[in-house]
Amino acid sequence: MDLQALVDPVEAALRATRAKVLAAYRSEAAPERFKDDGSAVTDLDFELERDLAEALLPLDAAWGLRGEESGWIREGEPAWHLDPVDGTANFARRIGVFGSQLALVDGKDVLFAAVYDPLIDEFTWAGRGLGTWHEGTRVRMPDRPPERAIIHVDISSSGLFQEHPDLLMTLRQGSYKTRAMGSVAIHLRDVALGRADGYLGGRRHVTPLHDLAPGVLLIRESGGIVSDGEGKDAMDERRVLVAGSPQVHDWLCGLLDVL
Repeated sequence: MDLQALVDPVEAALRATRAKVLAAYRSEAAPERFKDDGSAVTDLDFELERDLAEALLPLDAAWGLRGEESGWIREGEPAWHLDPVDGTANFARRIGVFGSQLALVDGKDVLFAAVYDPLIDEFTWAGRGLGTWHEGTRVRMPDRPPERAIIHVDISSSGLFQEHPDLLMTLRQGSYKTRAMGSVAIHLRDVALGRADGYLGGRRHVTPLHDLAPGVLLIRESGGIVSDGEGKDAMDERRVLVAGSPQVHDWLCGLLDVL
């Protein structure tokens, strides 16, 4: 499979959404709407999912595609897993931290991934064995010590931080800064680029592939480590995600060991 050949069409498809995103972001916010699971949803989620699916489906007629909003649009393996707006709650209130993300996944093997930040027009991609690339330049994350690290966290209403509320203060005291910005796409992209140094999140329910897979590949291909905090692949049970540069990943796993 020529993963390099996916870069141009995927980048074109994602960048083509920018005008629509900016127009929606600058317009008056609509009344908030929520799905059955309590997460926010907007018209933009559905519009971008349709636009991106139309661009991705022709790339290979045998590949499947699953969107966050529509579910399986076409079944097949490998399959695209698509999150048209990650950080919808932020977008709905015009908080400028959100993005589109997608990954091509075969079983639990992530082959290709991309994250697009439309507000600042930044495209980041990774291919298995090809490295992580940001705006045309290959990137490798720095390996800062924990005391100089910025840690992104997912403080969802259930899971790791609800069960261990003191963990957040432990993180804050042991790191340079701790941030919860509300978009796993941006969180994990930042770690891959070295803008942040680690990520810790955990939920009671299985994390969908469209949330997990893109960032996993971006971080691994930029030199980072991703696990479930217990030495297993984060793509197995898909509940707890520990990610970061080698020093920070090991430190975060050590914090979980004593819970």
